Amino acid sequence: MTRPRPFPEHETAEYVGTALAFHFINRVVSSLLSEQMLPGGVEKYRLVRRTAGRSLAATVRRDLRPGTSLSLLGTAGEAPPWAAGSPVGTAYGALLSAAHQGAGLLSDEDAAFVRKSVAGWDGVTPLPLNAPLPDRTERPGARLALLAARAPYRITDEDVAAWRVPPFTDHCLVHLIAFGAICAVERVEAAMRTTAGERT
Repeated sequence: MTRPRPFPEHETAEYVGTALAFHFINRVVSSLLSEQMLPGGVEKYRLVRRTAGRSLAATVRRDLRPGTSLSLLGTAGEAPPWAAGSPVGTAYGALLSAAHQGAGLLSDEDAAFVRKSVAGWDGVTPLPLNAPLPDRTERPGARLALLAARAPYRITDEDVAAWRVPPFTDHCLVHLIAFGAICAVERVEAAMRTTAGERT
């Protein structure tokens, strides 16, 4: 029999979309931020944490209507089957379309390499420490994108500096990291669909 969902079927788009959004956001954040999130390490002060907590709480408690912010999207894309016809599907399709633009910062060969490497991953197992990576000097973009997908916490300042040379900018770096992150998200999505369709 089909494995039951851990949530009501009519809320599938919201649950799956939230899970995948966090997979994307966590990879981008882990790739770009250090342990010191604010200048001078001020996040360690109680007043700063309390103020941030109140601001977040107020945001979370707001009464939001699905689809209100869709007009802010600067791009569009195809909604996945699990969210077709919902605001979540529209937003997810736009994210896919925007994040995949980062592949244009790589050669066709390197972009295909990243996609193939991530597609061969099970969507769960951490990247082994001894796993071969593209050379930082010869293929820094492929290295960054692959790490963003599989092990964003392992990206170093040296990795970034090796790739971020003119004409590349911080804006380009965000796009490249987003490409690696969305490749991982798509692999996780595929694994979720496979698990949901398992029969026991």
